[in-house]
Amino acid sequence: MRPKQWAKNVLVFAAPVAAGKIFHGNTLLKTFLAFLAFCFISSVGYIVNDIRDLERDRRNPKKSKRPLASGKITRAQALYVLVACTLLGVFAASALSFSFQVVLLLYLVTTLSYSFGLKHQPVVELMVVALGFVLRALAGGAATGTPISRWFLVVTSFGSLVIVVAKRLAEAESLADVDVRPVIREYPPSYLRFVLAVSAGVTLTGYSLWAFSLTESRHFAQMSLLPLCLGLFRYVWLVEKGHGEVPEDLLLHDVVLVLSGLATAVLLLMSMY
Repeated sequence: MRPKQWAKNVLVFAAPVAAGKIFHGNTLLKTFLAFLAFCFISSVGYIVNDIRDLERDRRNPKKSKRPLASGKITRAQALYVLVACTLLGVFAASALSFSFQVVLLLYLVTTLSYSFGLKHQPVVELMVVALGFVLRALAGGAATGTPISRWFLVVTSFGSLVIVVAKRLAEAESLADVDVRPVIREYPPSYLRFVLAVSAGVTLTGYSLWAFSLTESRHFAQMSLLPLCLGLFRYVWLVEKGHGEVPEDLLLHDVVLVLSGLATAVLLLMSMY
């Protein structure tokens, strides 16, 4: 189920928080239900992916420690967990709007399409993984009826690409002699660095334009650009040092990243609330 990766699902809080509506009415409850639905449905995708990649994972020094690849649980047991996660995800989603359910279904279809073939298509697979992050962010707006701004979409889309491309860059360099998916060997490091630079530049530009285009004087939002830059530059530096294979480990355990993230969040909250 990869509960460590549930941290990605916090993105469902982004839209209502950025809109200043997270504490209005039952918005917080709806957002939490959306978070739970994505946790369970994303786990469905992880389980399917691990079943599909079982033999390859067993030949990978790191992925061989996963429950299925290591033999800690059987394929049948994994399928029982898959069914349970599906039912729990559907139950959580049933309390939310139809538009959220459509986004969640689209996320599931995208995830399964990735596992059943798209993961082997260069460039396409980058966009598919990034789309998963974008759909999480859109789901928060759909669950709470929060309008999504153009800048929110720009920052979410290209910020997601930063995470995905950085992960591929780390995999391409540190796993050069390991049995990895052939698609990773299709990416020259220079190409990945180019896409990473473009994505990071668009992310910072979009965020800056949003912060400085607010109709009211929101100095805290503008100040948040500084810790955001620190976090982004630190993340790219860590990736270049060979630490980007597991993004959630970096985002949760690197002190500078954690502090820059907290500082950005606090400044945004002070600006909006």
